[in-house]
Amino acid sequence: MKQGMLWYDSQTARDVYNSLNLAVTYFKDKYGFAPECCFVHPDMLKDQAKKDSTIKVLPDEKVLRNHIWMEFPHTEKAIPEPVK
Repeated sequence: MKQGMLWYDSQTARDVYNSLNLAVTYFKDKYGFAPECCFVHPDMLKDQAKKDSTIKVLPDEKVLRNHIWMEFPHTEKAIPEPVK
């Protein structure tokens, strides 16, 4: 986890995959590309049926509950400025 964006979802009753969808959509709108992968607290993935996703979702205890860390793609190029 080097460069990325942290997303907080205050709606604790929301399904983790719905939260991921909202976060990834926002990330794509802001930066113009999808995150390479997303990290969430392991508790957020408990009791959740794995859904097929084009973005890899990984558990990481360093990420707080109800937060999603979206990783910028690994590249030699500089990360582009956000779309305004």
